[in-house]
Amino acid sequence: MGVNETAATSTPATHKVHGGTQDPPPDQWIPFEWEEPRLGRQVHGEIAVIRTFGTSGTLMAGFWRTGPTSPGGSKDGSHKIVYSAPLGDETAVVIDGSATLTVKSTGKRYEVAPGSIISSPKNLEVTWEINGPSFKKYWCIFNGTHPVANPPQDLKISNINDNPAEWQEYHFEEPKEGPLVAGELFFIREGGSTSTMLSGIWRSGKGIAGSDVDAKGKMVTPYTGVLGDETILLLEGEVDVIETLSGRKHSFRAGDVIGLSSGMHVTWISKGPFSKKLWVITKDQLPS
Repeated sequence: MGVNETAATSTPATHKVHGGTQDPPPDQWIPFEWEEPRLGRQVHGEIAVIRTFGTSGTLMAGFWRTGPTSPGGSKDGSHKIVYSAPLGDETAVVIDGSATLTVKSTGKRYEVAPGSIISSPKNLEVTWEINGPSFKKYWCIFNGTHPVANPPQDLKISNINDNPAEWQEYHFEEPKEGPLVAGELFFIREGGSTSTMLSGIWRSGKGIAGSDVDAKGKMVTPYTGVLGDETILLLEGEVDVIETLSGRKHSFRAGDVIGLSSGMHVTWISKGPFSKKLWVITKDQLPS
C-alpha cells in the first residue's frame, strides 16, 4: 500500500489533534511506494505516517527511513533515489544520517546531515545519494489545487539551529480572544507550488514575548489555526495541547510530531523554561 492509499482510507471528517513520536512501533512502518513521473512505480525505504489528513488539500506527515534491509537499499545501507516530490511540496528534516542531493535541471549539489531542513518544491527532480549505514527524516507533504505560475525551481536548505539576527514577535488575532502575542518566529518558506505552504522556526520561554508567560517561561495561549492547518516537529522542550470542546489533553516532548487542525480551538501550553518548534502551515488557497 502506498502513501496515497494510506491517506485515502483513513481520512475522517472531523477535526483532530494528531501526534506521534520519532520511533513508531514496527507495525506502523510500511514500504514507501510512489509513482515517479519519468521512472514509473518506485519502492524505496519505509514510512510511518503520523498525520494522514488536514482540513483542506492533501496533507500528510511522518517519518521515512532506510538502511541495509530497507526496500531499494544496498547491503552497506547506502541508497540512491530519484525523487521529484510528485505528491506535493515537501518540508523535511534530517534526523539521522547524511546525503548528497543533486538537482537534475541545474546540477546543483547540497550536502545534508542531522538538523538540515529541506524545502522541496513539487515536481523538482532530485537525486538523493544517501550514505550508509542508515538515514531517517521527518517529512510534511502538502498538495493543493491552485498551482502557482512560477513555482520554485531549486531546493532550499536550512537548519534547525539557524539563528537570524532578528526574530519576529508572533502577533495574531484569535476569533474569540482578539489580538495576542505568542513567542517569536522567523520564516524559512513563504510559498508553495500549489497553494499556501509556509514554514519556519518558533520559540517561547523566559524573556520571550507572550501575552501569558510566567516567570519560569511557561507560556499559555488559545489557538485556532486561522492561517491554516499547522504541522509541527517539536525541536526542544515540552508542550501540552488541550482541546477546548472535549477537555482532552495531549502531551508532547522534543522529537514529537504535532498536527493542529485549522478552526479547532485549543489551548497551547509551552512548559518553561524554553520550547522550540519547526512549523508548517498549509491551506488549499493562495495567499491574498
